[in-house]
Amino acid sequence: MLYLFLHVNKHTVCLLLVSVALVSFLSVSCTYDPLSMRAVTVVIPMQHRWEVMQNKSFWYTLVWTEKGECKRQHINAGERRVNLWVRRGETVVFCAYPLGEFSPVGGALAADGGQEVLLNEQEGVLCHLLIESTKLTTGALGGLVYPHLLQEIRSKVDDFSLLDANRLQKDLVNGELRSSSIQVQEPLAVVISTIPQGYWVGERVRDTSFWSYWGNEGVALSLGAGLHCFWNKEDALLLRVFVDLKEQAFFPSVQRGPLW
Repeated sequence: MLYLFLHVNKHTVCLLLVSVALVSFLSVSCTYDPLSMRAVTVVIPMQHRWEVMQNKSFWYTLVWTEKGECKRQHINAGERRVNLWVRRGETVVFCAYPLGEFSPVGGALAADGGQEVLLNEQEGVLCHLLIESTKLTTGALGGLVYPHLLQEIRSKVDDFSLLDANRLQKDLVNGELRSSSIQVQEPLAVVISTIPQGYWVGERVRDTSFWSYWGNEGVALSLGAGLHCFWNKEDALLLRVFVDLKEQAFFPSVQRGPLW
């Protein structure tokens, strides 16, 4: 009798497992219709320079556009590849933010693009602007041909933080994007003084790392628009410098962190 009881239970378990697998398959198939969705892989190929210094990986917040909205997903520390389903027939813009807040790496897949996108620092500035534009107007990226925009910008400037972001975003949101929308500004000469001594490492490759010493007259930097962060590992301090190219002004501050 005991044998029969066990025998029946084994068959019952098998039937239950098959049923669960079938339901899961149908559920996934309904959620991700291969006729309207495509499977893509998002890759963060390069380690952040702070990750290399600390010998410890960041976690990231991945943000991407879909139907005029923004989706997000947490990426665990050490993960460098994420598989997603995105809509066919539309440009999808991606940004991965280190620790959820620092300067992102970015990239995009065109409507007729491939199945893999490699995120990089240069495009992070542009893709962040595009995602912010989507938040302002859901149809901001409707007619965007990303490869053409990227090629046009690269023909004018290497450092995307020198773009006139307000002009570009305004024309993008208003559906008036053209070559003249891409205006390049000069970097701002910044002198950083009265900060703790030590070695400060910029989060971006283009941001010069520097030594600061007691009693010196300050450190001269040349920075583009937006927020620039420099990390003093020894003292666990973060220097934040916000640059406004339009007003020709900068605003430095020092705080604890980052810790991860």
